[in-house]
Amino acid sequence: MDSRKRAIRKYWDWRSLSYPWDQDKSKSVSETWESLLAGLVAGAAGRRAIDVGTGTGQFAIYLGRLGFHVIGIDISEKMVRKARDNAQEYGLRIDFQTQDAEDLLFKDNTFDVIVSRNLLWTLPDPGKALKEWRRVLKPTGTLIVSDGMWMNPTWKRAHDVAIRTLRGIFRNGSMVSLRFFCAYVGLQKALPLYEGVGLADAETLFQTAGFREITFHDISRFDTHPYGAKSPNAGKAPPFFVVQAGKY
Repeated sequence: MDSRKRAIRKYWDWRSLSYPWDQDKSKSVSETWESLLAGLVAGAAGRRAIDVGTGTGQFAIYLGRLGFHVIGIDISEKMVRKARDNAQEYGLRIDFQTQDAEDLLFKDNTFDVIVSRNLLWTLPDPGKALKEWRRVLKPTGTLIVSDGMWMNPTWKRAHDVAIRTLRGIFRNGSMVSLRFFCAYVGLQKALPLYEGVGLADAETLFQTAGFREITFHDISRFDTHPYGAKSPNAGKAPPFFVVQAGKY
């Protein structure tokens, strides 16, 4: 594993201690994600699924509750442990593994469904990752990815981080912001999508990786924005998307 990925893994190992699942923030948001995912996988030809960059196992658990045989992978071993604990609480048997999203340890044409959420931005080579996901997807399978524009470019400035941290020193999350900056300040130039990815660039990424039938789904069903604003289209909220694509 190269130094970039070691640094990324180290941060997310630490972040696993406080990383929320949407149900921790809002029951309606959690239910909306689960309902959306259920609709997108309803026509799956088989029942083998993988959640790439599973984090605390949210999407893997949703798929498990839908009756899929699920594998969840993440570069962070501590995130994987947290995901296992969460799955146990639901009485689900999900195979969580520590793996690299850009170099999966599975044979070609293994999965009927591949899901990934908020991962592309922190990958050194997102194009390689998408090609790898296409490789392990069955010919009739479906890929579902959620991502978006997460970063304000001014956040790169050290003085902005310092000011925000000082202002919020007694608020929850201030240490997360500082630790995030320290972890990623040296990685920004090595991460092509560090500031996020918009719809047009996302479509190009998927096409270049060889995916077809690329469809972007309506996110207005979220009564509460999953990332903290009052509505999905609120100006202060980071815009996000949900895309579905096929192998052929």
